Amino acid sequence: MKTSVTSKNQKYTALAWALALLVLAVAIPVNLIADRLNINFDMTPNSMYSLTETTENYLTKLDEQGIVVDVYFLNELVKLESDTSVLDLYETLMKYDAHESFNLISFDPDTNPQLSDKLNPEGVFNLKKNDFFFVYGSNVKRVQSGMIYTQEITQAADGTETVSREEFRAEPLLTGALMSVVEGIETTVYFLEGHGEHPMSDFTTLTRNLQNVNYGCQTLNLINAERVPEDCGALVIAGPTYDITDEELTKLNAYAKTGGSVMLLMTPNKDKISYTNISTFMSSFCVAMDYDRVYESDTARHKSGDPYTFQCDLVPSAAETDDDLTGALMSGENGGLLTYMPASRTLSKVFGTNYGTCQIDTLITAQATAVAEPYGGTVQDFEEITGTELTLALYSKDTLRSDAKLMVFGSAEFLTDEATASGSFFIIPTYLFTSGISWMQSSDIDANIANKERSYDTLQVGSSREGYVLIAIYIAIPILIAAIGVVVWLRRKDA
Repeated sequence: MKTSVTSKNQKYTALAWALALLVLAVAIPVNLIADRLNINFDMTPNSMYSLTETTENYLTKLDEQGIVVDVYFLNELVKLESDTSVLDLYETLMKYDAHESFNLISFDPDTNPQLSDKLNPEGVFNLKKNDFFFVYGSNVKRVQSGMIYTQEITQAADGTETVSREEFRAEPLLTGALMSVVEGIETTVYFLEGHGEHPMSDFTTLTRNLQNVNYGCQTLNLINAERVPEDCGALVIAGPTYDITDEELTKLNAYAKTGGSVMLLMTPNKDKISYTNISTFMSSFCVAMDYDRVYESDTARHKSGDPYTFQCDLVPSAAETDDDLTGALMSGENGGLLTYMPASRTLSKVFGTNYGTCQIDTLITAQATAVAEPYGGTVQDFEEITGTELTLALYSKDTLRSDAKLMVFGSAEFLTDEATASGSFFIIPTYLFTSGISWMQSSDIDANIANKERSYDTLQVGSSREGYVLIAIYIAIPILIAAIGVVVWLRRKDA
């Protein structure tokens, strides 16, 4: 009887080994073939490695029409392929590149600066690795690398920070950019009117340059408009001589709440007025302005005979910020140009209830030899300020309001046609303004594609004792159960 049972066990064991070897014999060639043919299956919950039907259909339509868009990726693809943290981006690009309409061109900007210069001839963009440039005819669109992933950070009681939530935004951004250049859809820069601002006709050189890079330029009277238009990439308020109304402030706040972008150019005003509502809007971004006017006391640092047109300094991006708007202007050919500002007021950061959600960085400062003198406003309760660096331009991005953006200059005069005709004095702040518009318009047309969420599971252990209990539950007990199973199997095998 024992011999019969033993013989049966041996047969089952042999059969089990045969089945295991058969599975390996089939699985290994199948995997090799799939790898050779680049066949894979997306088993992720949010289809991280697949394109939506919307994108696939649009790419197929472009293929059928014979439309080809050159997509420059500022990095080498092989570096993405070997980096598991961006594997979803690599696989997504491969899906796009499988279509003839999506001509993916990857290169390292450090080793191929000539191609970078071709994409950025004016040097106004601070190109970074992993940026994208979409080029179709004369239409150009840039997608910044920092927009591909967004993270939500959770801070523990001991100060330890962990990524609790991350969104992968590549597909809506890339498909939106693709649609934008192919269909020639312009983002519009609106110039606010109705408050004594510079008319748009004072900025013909600026608007022509913006139109050359596919921005429309229009005026906007927000008093008569129901809201800020949906196609507004940036709203420019250039040198207002009096305040906006309460109703306009409400419309501006509604625009900012949806991620809107505003450019304030606050030329010093000698009139005894207060910009109460404009200041309220600025304070929602934790930014404030002063009622003053800056002049340079050092004759070597101002325009001959004009101390109010003076040399100032670009400020390197702070380490804790994600956006670098001055880096490209401080290097290369632009690095040798001096920065001048005319008739500027000073600005400052202020603490508000949302200070923690605002990312604020200084862009331009005056030297300690510059002086801020009281100028305009309803109350003059301070004396001249000197002996310290004065802030003349800064920006703020509020992550709580869908990355709403505000950029403020202490003057609008450097952008006028009169200033442009005066020579190269104001080239750097003009470039900074232009790159700021590009930074503000950080998204393309809505392709109705949702972002894909990467989820992170976290486990907080309150004490070492709790840790040992968890180890016992998740490690020791399964091992013990497996060991018992092996012992039982051995005893039955010998029975």
